[in-house]
Amino acid sequence: MSIAALPYVNWIFWAALGGGSLLVVGCTELLGGTTRGYRLFMAAFAVVCAAILLLSELNLPGNVPAASTAGLRRPLVIAFVTGTALYLGASIAGWPRAGLALLSGAIGLAAMVVLAVAGGSASPGLFAVQLLLVALTLGSVNAAMLLGHWYLVTPRLSPTPLRRMMWLLIAGLVAQAVAFGAAVTAVPGEATTGPMAWLTWLRLLVGTLLPIGIAGLAILASRAASLQASTGLLYIGLALVMAGAIAGASITYLTGVPV
Repeated sequence: MSIAALPYVNWIFWAALGGGSLLVVGCTELLGGTTRGYRLFMAAFAVVCAAILLLSELNLPGNVPAASTAGLRRPLVIAFVTGTALYLGASIAGWPRAGLALLSGAIGLAAMVVLAVAGGSASPGLFAVQLLLVALTLGSVNAAMLLGHWYLVTPRLSPTPLRRMMWLLIAGLVAQAVAFGAAVTAVPGEATTGPMAWLTWLRLLVGTLLPIGIAGLAILASRAASLQASTGLLYIGLALVMAGAIAGASITYLTGVPV
């Protein structure tokens, strides 16, 4: 696989972070329990992610297999950017917006699936699954970490929304570990036997398994009166999940094995 495809790793990161966060926040709005300030902040955050994604999209190389579906992927990216901007506007105006967040997030994930089937991996199906799980885990841990700060200024806020996000994070990471096992078992490549093997196993250990333990500790810490400990643990979890997402996409494009 060509190293020229690595700029797509940056695209994947911002699509996963923005799209996943929108989906998690949209679900949280439907279930309730968060503050208007938090929702406004997350809407603005999604717009920033969407803007960076659009810049990345406009500067992707076209001489690699991953570029083959640009005709479909780019309109999806533009629709995602438009949806996030509308979501921010609806949040500021106080209009109904949970459905808009969910729709925009789904469009972002659809763009990721289109990228996966474009090429660059020996198994487009498993690559698509991994990208969707990356979006789920990144969105969950990011939304949870940022929500943790609201408990510092709103101590009476229920910890239920935060716990939901952390359980969602654990579910996504467990599914990611299963998908990792399926990929290294079913897809031939040098991900686990060649010079990239050490990075592949680090991706599993540091980017998937360790964050499961971190999230579990954060859930236990959320039983305390103060949620500062949970928020601190989620900082660590976010860094690890981010590292795993970047490493996984890089290994996929370099070896063809979608981990």
